[in-house]
Amino acid sequence: MPRVPLNMPKMSMTMEFGTVEEWLVDVGGAVTDGDAVVVVTTDKVDMEVESTCDGTLVEILAQPGAEVPVGEPIAWIETEKDDLLGDLFAAPTARAGEADSAVPSDAVADDAIAAPEGEDEPAGDEADRGRTRAVPLARKLAAQAGLQLSGVEPAGPNRTIRARDVRAAIEARDRQPAQPASPPSAPSPDSKPPTPVARVAAAPTGEGATGRAGGDLLGDAKSRRLRVATAKVLESTALIPQFTVWRSLDLSRLAVARKASLAGVSWNTILLRGYALMLREYPSLNGSWAGDGVRANPHVGVALAIDTPTGLLAPVLRDPQDLGIQALNAAIKELAAAVKAGRADPSTMGGGTGTVSNLGSFGVQRFNALLTPPQATALSLGTVEVQPAFDADGSIRAKTVCEAGLTVDHRVADGADAARAFATMQEILNDPFLLLG
Repeated sequence: MPRVPLNMPKMSMTMEFGTVEEWLVDVGGAVTDGDAVVVVTTDKVDMEVESTCDGTLVEILAQPGAEVPVGEPIAWIETEKDDLLGDLFAAPTARAGEADSAVPSDAVADDAIAAPEGEDEPAGDEADRGRTRAVPLARKLAAQAGLQLSGVEPAGPNRTIRARDVRAAIEARDRQPAQPASPPSAPSPDSKPPTPVARVAAAPTGEGATGRAGGDLLGDAKSRRLRVATAKVLESTALIPQFTVWRSLDLSRLAVARKASLAGVSWNTILLRGYALMLREYPSLNGSWAGDGVRANPHVGVALAIDTPTGLLAPVLRDPQDLGIQALNAAIKELAAAVKAGRADPSTMGGGTGTVSNLGSFGVQRFNALLTPPQATALSLGTVEVQPAFDADGSIRAKTVCEAGLTVDHRVADGADAARAFATMQEILNDPFLLLG
């Protein structure tokens, strides 16, 4: 019976490696075309990898925590499908033992524990009669944490407890306040003071890994990977000569339009579309520094900074200026919901030519957004508020404004260029009909 490789997929244009997070099917388990077999993670998202055929998972080459190049096999599926080419075009790979030894020790995530051989989950009736259905990795994590599987609520199909369910239960247990200890009894007058004993802290394990400074690393493995990815971006952006120009954007006409033609459209959508229209008018600001000049981008890609339970993510909306305002508003809501739920399409995590970061909902009036290479600009948006304004005749009127900052790579543009671009964006925001699309 022929074998078909299950390869590490390319989940974004920039992805070169993926990390195996959790196997959803054990060796010997049956799979069908389209079944989710394994969870793979990058620095940005987790994604379920599906089987490409019907058959049996006969060998796992990459255990949880292993980092595998795109296109390399991570498992073998034995299938009865009639495929004369078989695995002719599959990249050569080592057997399971060799693959494990080729993975550097620091590539294994703190929460990645390989399932022991021979510990299969019970099938159907046996599980229903008295044994909780759980994959081997979930059983091992629960045993190490002293957690009873009977108290873990499975979130996936078939009422089978996965590793992610156990981790969630452990986190929920650890968040509960500890019971206060009984107060120590008072010493008798004749008792001698105890001899001082040096206290030795136990070495942290698992998610409480010790950092270089001696303290415990905060967060789980996924959140730490995201912080590491953010740190790498910030290290590179620190080398870019950048400046920020500020402008109080007048949104008074749009405030009126939001009660009629723009009803239901968020300020975030309106300002993002205005930014995208501005980038289209200024190719240098929509471009990127190439070492010997500014390279133009054929499209506008606005990365929207979104606060998620695991950290900051910035999925990209391609050519949002070409969408009608209502369609764009719906697309932003859908994208934000998918990212926060951890089910965003990995293809949305690349291709940005500029970033919008909005902290207005937190009451922040002004902040400085940093560039994300190779993007040349970043727009920071504060809270939208009504302020008193004086007209030329001295009369006072209400004015809706938003403090905005445009951070620019000084290699692609100068301060005057940024000022002109901001003026253009204000002209766009003065014309509600232009924003309707």
